[in-house]
Amino acid sequence: MFHIRYRFGFMFLLGAYSFLNTLLLETFAYYHFGADQFVIFLLFLGVTAGIWEGNRIWDNWLSTRDIEPFWKRIGYHLAGSVIITALVTFMLGIPTAYYSLSTDWSEWKLPLKLLLMFCFRVNLFLNTIHVIFLYMKKLEESHKQLETYKRTTSQAQLQSLRNQVNPHFLFNNLSVLTALIAQDTAASVEFVRQFSNVYRYILKSDEKELIELREELKFIDSYLYLLKTRFEAGLSIEVDISEGCLSAYILPVSIQMLVENAVKHNIISKGKPLRIEIFCLDNESITVRNNLQKKIIEDDRSTRLGLTNIAKRYDFLGHHGVTVSQTDQFFSVTIPLIRLNAPHNNLAYYD
Repeated sequence: MFHIRYRFGFMFLLGAYSFLNTLLLETFAYYHFGADQFVIFLLFLGVTAGIWEGNRIWDNWLSTRDIEPFWKRIGYHLAGSVIITALVTFMLGIPTAYYSLSTDWSEWKLPLKLLLMFCFRVNLFLNTIHVIFLYMKKLEESHKQLETYKRTTSQAQLQSLRNQVNPHFLFNNLSVLTALIAQDTAASVEFVRQFSNVYRYILKSDEKELIELREELKFIDSYLYLLKTRFEAGLSIEVDISEGCLSAYILPVSIQMLVENAVKHNIISKGKPLRIEIFCLDNESITVRNNLQKKIIEDDRSTRLGLTNIAKRYDFLGHHGVTVSQTDQFFSVTIPLIRLNAPHNNLAYYD
């Protein structure tokens, strides 16, 4: 609020209004200030400008500090503004009293008290508006973050569905199913069951913000079953998850998106098998890694979109540990595990 474009105009109007209000209440008839009314008018303008600018400088300094929560910053600002108000009052009030009254301190006390009261009223008014302004700004930012998160979540869900419910995916899996029906009826029934599990999980994934890793891995087992049946010896998948990781939470279908990226953008053949590893080493994160054998012609826009969506959703939840690593031999993505029962964890409401 203190940084508004026409602040000097508002300073003048506030100072002039305060002086006019004092004049209409006939304050000068009851309290003798010993100074010309024009001098008092200039004093009102001076202290109003000083309080405003002092608060602006103080607010600028606080803005460079990462002070959370929001109300803590408000407390610091109010405490500083009280000191600023007192300093402005005495810096402008004492010289005015000295030149307008006399050197007798006893004659200064009442005018200075009245001036101090006026200055604190101005400061209270300005800080009340400032708090409302900051609160509205914070509320607007929260709404923007929520809308961004909703868009990101929708994009991630849409991307996941596109990865699965696309003609190529359906065609490939139906082709596999057709071959299985002719060769092995029991295997075809199991393939249909796993295929159904994949779709059921994806369609219900938008009902939860977070999912327990144990549940996510059940879905991944079904998804990997489809991939292994399709690619056979061309695809090797190893899952190594310790018991300590299973009770943690992750974003739904995030592992599936990483596996899908690996399958989509790398060569898979019996002579050149793709090896995908899913592991949890430190109980704090889970990594999906594959040997790098990129297709000669590929469009990696969907890869960037998927990874960006995952990172943004984690950022929104206050976890910034999504890391992407690539060497000449391997490509890996590590996403953090979320512990809902951790002390002071602000994600407990997702449980």
